[in-house]
Amino acid sequence: MNQTDEDELFKTLTHQIRRDIIKILGESELTFTQIKNQLGSIDSPTLSYHLKNLTPLITQVANKYKLSEIGEAALNLLSKTDQSVRIKRYQKKFLYAYIITVFCWILASTLIPIVLLSFNCIESNYLIQIIIASLSGTNFSIVWRLRKSY
Repeated sequence: MNQTDEDELFKTLTHQIRRDIIKILGESELTFTQIKNQLGSIDSPTLSYHLKNLTPLITQVANKYKLSEIGEAALNLLSKTDQSVRIKRYQKKFLYAYIITVFCWILASTLIPIVLLSFNCIESNYLIQIIIASLSGTNFSIVWRLRKSY
């Protein structure tokens, strides 16, 4: 593959619709209509234009489109790029969860000595358990929400 071919290949992948088509065809072979339905609001001429531009990456056999060998490589490249973006988002949310957990445990380590100093041992044992349980529950619910949003 020469420089011109590489330039054309990467130029082909610059458009989001074409990247979406590659990802869709990475799941299964589809007809023109199936691709159009999966993409949603796209008209037939626009889809035809993008499929024509994807010629080196896709092939058509028995009215179904599928990825060529180069198309499979492009899909792998796109998948790795998507994973990299997801990992960065996950790392950011993990940092938030870590900060929230540290904050809850600092709060617990501050409140527990105050409770121990202000009450006698029997009553303070129950209060300590309540403090730890409430901070743990708060920490868990916040971290769970962060996890679900990812």
